[in-house]
Amino acid sequence: HNEPSVLLRISGIFARRGYYISSLHLNERDTSGVSEMKLTAVCTENEATLLVGQLKKLIDVLQVNKL
Repeated sequence: HNEPSVLLRISGIFARRGYYISSLHLNERDTSGVSEMKLTAVCTENEATLLVGQLKKLIDVLQVNKL
């Protein structure tokens, strides 16, 4: 959901673990208050899996895909 604190909580997950977000794109999808965020981080495959798990625990995060 497009709430003011969501970006802060997501970036905090990366910062607390020492991961660098190399790119971030945020677009509001429609008028329902849902935004789409695409980010790129420098990490290993295992670290990415752990990060995805942490992101999925956030209440306002509806979906997480690892590419």
